Amino acid sequence: MKTKLTLAALCILASSVQAETLLLQEPSIAQNKIAFVYAGDIYVSNKQGQQVTRITSHAANEYAPHLSPDGQWIAFTADYEGNNDVYIVPATGGQPKRLTWHPGTDEVRGWSPDGKSVLFTSRRDIAHNRTGQLFSVAIQGGFPTKVMEAVVSDGKMNADGSKLAYNPERLAHGGKNGWRNHRGGTTPPVWIYDLNKNSYVEVPHGNFSDSSPMWVGEDIYFISDRSKHKNIYSFKQGQVEQVTHFNQWDVANANAFGSDIVFEKGGAIFLLDTLTGNSKQLNIDIKVDLPQRRTQFKDAMPSLSSSQISATGKQVLLSARGEVFSVPVKDGSTYNLTNTSGQNERDALWSPLGEQIAYITDKGGDYRLVLADQFGEVQKTLDLGKHTADFYLFSWMPDGKHIVFGDSNMALWLIELKSGKKTKVMKNIAMTSYDVVSSPDSKWLAYTRNNTNYLRDLYLYNIKDKSHHKITDGMSDNAEPVFSPDGQYLYFASSTNKGLTAFGLDLSSQERPQRYGLYAAVLQQDGQSPLMPKLADEAYRSVNGSQDKDEEEADDSLPSIDIKGLSKRIVALPVPQRNYWGLTATDDNNLYFIEGVQIGSSIELDGKPLRSSQLKRFNFEERKVDKVAEKIESVTVSADGKQLLLVGEGNALSTATVAEKVEVTPLNTADVKARINPTQEWAQIFDEAWRNERDYFYDPKMHGLDWQGVYDKYQPLFKHVGRREDLNNLMREMISEMQVGHNYIIGGDVHREETMKVGLLGADFEVKNGLYRIKNIYTGEAWNPHLKAPLAVPGNKVSVGDYILEVDGQPLDASINLYSLFVGKVDKQVRLTVSPNGKAKKAHTLVVEPIKSEFDLRHWHWIEDNRNYVTKATGGKVGYVYLPNTTTAGYTSFNRMFFAQVDRKGVILDERSNGGGQAANYIIDVLNRQYLSGWKYRSGDMVYDTPAGAIYGPKVMLIDQDAGSGGDFLPYAFKRLELGTLVGKTTWGGLIGISANRDFIDGGRVTVPNFRFFTPDHEWRVENEGVAPDIEVELDPVAVNKGQDPQLDRAIKEVQQQLKSFKPVRHDTPPAFPTELGR
Repeated sequence: MKTKLTLAALCILASSVQAETLLLQEPSIAQNKIAFVYAGDIYVSNKQGQQVTRITSHAANEYAPHLSPDGQWIAFTADYEGNNDVYIVPATGGQPKRLTWHPGTDEVRGWSPDGKSVLFTSRRDIAHNRTGQLFSVAIQGGFPTKVMEAVVSDGKMNADGSKLAYNPERLAHGGKNGWRNHRGGTTPPVWIYDLNKNSYVEVPHGNFSDSSPMWVGEDIYFISDRSKHKNIYSFKQGQVEQVTHFNQWDVANANAFGSDIVFEKGGAIFLLDTLTGNSKQLNIDIKVDLPQRRTQFKDAMPSLSSSQISATGKQVLLSARGEVFSVPVKDGSTYNLTNTSGQNERDALWSPLGEQIAYITDKGGDYRLVLADQFGEVQKTLDLGKHTADFYLFSWMPDGKHIVFGDSNMALWLIELKSGKKTKVMKNIAMTSYDVVSSPDSKWLAYTRNNTNYLRDLYLYNIKDKSHHKITDGMSDNAEPVFSPDGQYLYFASSTNKGLTAFGLDLSSQERPQRYGLYAAVLQQDGQSPLMPKLADEAYRSVNGSQDKDEEEADDSLPSIDIKGLSKRIVALPVPQRNYWGLTATDDNNLYFIEGVQIGSSIELDGKPLRSSQLKRFNFEERKVDKVAEKIESVTVSADGKQLLLVGEGNALSTATVAEKVEVTPLNTADVKARINPTQEWAQIFDEAWRNERDYFYDPKMHGLDWQGVYDKYQPLFKHVGRREDLNNLMREMISEMQVGHNYIIGGDVHREETMKVGLLGADFEVKNGLYRIKNIYTGEAWNPHLKAPLAVPGNKVSVGDYILEVDGQPLDASINLYSLFVGKVDKQVRLTVSPNGKAKKAHTLVVEPIKSEFDLRHWHWIEDNRNYVTKATGGKVGYVYLPNTTTAGYTSFNRMFFAQVDRKGVILDERSNGGGQAANYIIDVLNRQYLSGWKYRSGDMVYDTPAGAIYGPKVMLIDQDAGSGGDFLPYAFKRLELGTLVGKTTWGGLIGISANRDFIDGGRVTVPNFRFFTPDHEWRVENEGVAPDIEVELDPVAVNKGQDPQLDRAIKEVQQQLKSFKPVRHDTPPAFPTELGR
């Protein structure tokens, strides 16, 4: 097991940074200065790494510093108001000046050679590519100018500004994604674009990634992983040479000035002299206060992971932010029962009588079970297992003797609390959740288990003799078992149509209603249905005997379960078949449950599926369903069956007493706060990220990687973490050693600025005659009710070519950044003064309501432009369908666009920049439809087809390096089934999926790659490989700058060529009518 941080190390963390500070990032050099980032702030030193000065100290994220050529200014990106914009600040310190206001992300890439403008990339004008465009903004301010239409990820201009060395694609390893040595499609080259001649050349390239291009005189230097470790290379006189030869840590974020290059490696900054080829580490010592390291109280509710109401319903036990809290329902105070910052205590349970609690702890590095009294005093600690796994608690059995728990290997366990003895109950064959519940007498477990038909059966497990009994027949999906308090019934939900959605990875599971019925299994042979006919009182007595026994004569023992014939004693409850979960049986012998809407049944105004749920109750006496509460997502009951705990949207907790009329009372969680020592918590998160990869990665042997060795390599850097964001960066670098996709570090308790939203008008602008002129107005196209186009509203009396002279009465000209006048204006009424010729004399005023994002407006404009372009180019013979991803949006887009064009002879499917999501079998099935028949009615000339929704002619699919995950699977399947031709660039190459592991205690997470695709040929493919096109076409920047799309043009050419030889299989007319009877 790995070495844990010692108390001494933690004490050092709490004081000052060590003599040599590491985790220094993004160095830039000019003159005798180096600017860099540490802990989210910008610093400047001299070229030797001495005389360090802190330039910025804001809590917001400041990054991408670039010194101006004269060394007087630093341009950088910061999210001071919750938005990433471009700022400049004197290199000696001072007040930053904001240069951009657009609500999209603007990232600084450098300076113009004369130092008068800052270069930055932004996706503000583009909505169909994951890479942005390059812009220039003057240091005096004003409106940014686009350098060119072609996309740019990173780049630098040469000394006279005539050439741009740049990456036309983003890296696979970057941002939240850890993926060293990527060899799929996202392997950017370095292009050198001549801005005067409109031509470009490529630095010799192969299946590797080149990045950080920079000029040293007339030569190009860049970072490349072509030697398996990122090093610096040069491109001189047409030849590429390796300059550095590091083999332990990768080189990152290089910048040049004169003959010097600065770069990161292993958290340190290095200086390379290109004249000699020698590099040296700069020993930079930073001693500053780091506010994020200070101990502080945090609201733990956003990180709530579990909740349970006590036996009598007087307290609620919460697991949140790695602590266990006891919260009173009515009287008393909230208590933190663990107070262990830096440990993850979770899955807390009440004992059946409420005198004890149990929870899992990771104290010491392994997961263990803790038993404590109700005040948190630890009484006993038990091992959960020596095998490598994550663990989670299900329930404390009613007799108090056992706890039911599971592990990440899908095994179900019982642990005897007195002896610590563990019994393995079963192991689920599927990597999906299963349900388990204890019988009231603690003699049985009811659980669900997957079959190879993807459906779940319901089982009973006899704890005494360890026997298993299957009580359903495999012909339905069974879930949510719960025993009635009197031990007479086992209630559960069952679906006979779940098969269509049983494997949620398939896109064919979209918009398929899951209909569950509710059932009761009668557990005794002589038991009666809970729905026996109601009889008159005398008749009831004659059949069932006297019901007038005194209470002291009543038999309190619970009836035994009779297995024989149990599967024949299942009764359907009279409820509609809908989407149910959370079955809960209460003391009054009623059954509570959650009813959710069928996903896809309706769409909200924002374009998102309606998601809502209600708490309902089946009243056995009245035999009807009552609605109890709205917007409830889960329900549990106290051990005595009398109190309910409800979890609503956003972890809103409430309680209710079981009664004929249920009154819901919010639970006061205002005092659920944890005292956080950040360095201790960060150490725990770092370790848990490492354990999560160990416990959940699809290959237990981790492709042969020495995972302990990786921990030992990166853990020493932990002491230099100055803020939560730095921890994310460190963990991302650690997991990148696995060299797989879908391996992300996301979120956590990072600093978040309050966003001052900037409004947009849904238009393009240009500066003409010193004023802002409307260049284009986006309309939202047709049939998009969730889109709002501010300037396209009928009656606004504004047109392309008009000038905007004033915003809310404030004069506007080119010296002012247009968007600076729209800060805080989203969805607010704004008065615009516009003029057709820029003159006040013809100006008029209109009122608009700016929007927060133009992405969807621009996206649909691009899609419709492409569709119309294809229609015109092919004379209406070929359809065009865009697929943004392979989940809800892609499913919706396909259905919307494909079936509206089934009268076309062929089709182009465009999945460039496809974001993935699910395996698009549904789309493949539709594309693979074969013509079966025609149908002719008496009236009307139209001939109907079966299948009607099909295009039987040539099919071409556009792919690129930004299409991945489900965007890899779609072209793979398209190619495998020989449905058509792939045109474009090799896809990303990421088909190890994510699904399983838990979040970190502060809400962040690592997305461990948990399952992997293989082919019918029994081969691991596509991962770190991608899907190659049949016809490779580069997105040529020269053509793009002319307004062309060479990939789409090549697809059109290909489908037209194939149409020439295509023989139609469907008939537009019926055969001649029969002339003989009986034919």
